[in-house]
Amino acid sequence: MPRFLRIITGDAKAFVNGNANANASWSCTGFENRQLKDKYPICPQGSKVVRTFRFQSCWDGKNIDSANHRTHVAFADPNSGRCKNGFRAIPQLVQRIVYNVPPGPGFAVDSFPEQLHKPVTDHGDFINVFDQRLMKRLVGCINEGRRCT
Repeated sequence: MPRFLRIITGDAKAFVNGNANANASWSCTGFENRQLKDKYPICPQGSKVVRTFRFQSCWDGKNIDSANHRTHVAFADPNSGRCKNGFRAIPQLVQRIVYNVPPGPGFAVDSFPEQLHKPVTDHGDFINVFDQRLMKRLVGCINEGRRCT
């Protein structure tokens, strides 16, 4: 993954813009096989809210950013796992955040009032500031199937 690569996944204004770039998934610990896109989950007692993003894992091989922070990266084909022509695979970042939410309804993460606090508007940003030697070591460890710390 190139140093200073920038990626945005999801869309902070998906309620207004439409769902084309929406990408957040919501679930509860212990129930992560059930993913919600357009609703916040109400988790049972003892379970926590989970927000998950899977970032784009294909790169155009040239640009570390683009005007919309999206066109220089793409998602792999969901069936084959391959990148489209002109793109090459990079490590896929998965962001998983677990929230301890008080019981009952009434929480929202979005802070844009015009988006009506809809979960579909959640988004994640990434800038690769890893040291190149550390990145190479971690990628090697992961690719070898070892537990990396």
